[in-house]
Amino acid sequence: MSGLTRSAQPDIVVMPPAEAYDFDYFRARVDARLLSRSIAVRVFRMPLLAVPVGGIRRGGWFGADSLAVALAVRDVLAPLNGFPGARIVWRCAPRSSYAVEWGDPPPATWLDDDERLAFYGLTRPTTTATGLEPGRHDRARASSPADFTSSSTDPYGRNPR
Repeated sequence: MSGLTRSAQPDIVVMPPAEAYDFDYFRARVDARLLSRSIAVRVFRMPLLAVPVGGIRRGGWFGADSLAVALAVRDVLAPLNGFPGARIVWRCAPRSSYAVEWGDPPPATWLDDDERLAFYGLTRPTTTATGLEPGRHDRARASSPADFTSSSTDPYGRNPR
């Protein structure tokens, strides 16, 4: 076993909720009181939101690519108020991976999307005057050359350096 080395512990950092990449997603869908009690958990370089249970939110989860990451995230969440019963599970959907769950265990199957949203205390986001969710861009809109700018002095332009 002299050739085997112990793998490094994952770099987990707790940050303010607004630092999470998915903060706007949850801001449009979850109760503001829960949002203010949530935390951003940075795994490697990407902070994602962990929203506590409370009110109508019965459970939550945080995906992890490895058991080491799942253990580290669970160890961060377990002592915090709002993350009861933090546990590691194996999920087959949306892709096979570990996840840290807290609160009530989710049902094995959902009757419909509304039941899933209700369990996680999520609401459908409101739309803007353009008919889009806040922060979303209309990808179906045709683009024109006028939508893009280019300059020969641009250091990242297509001209040879």
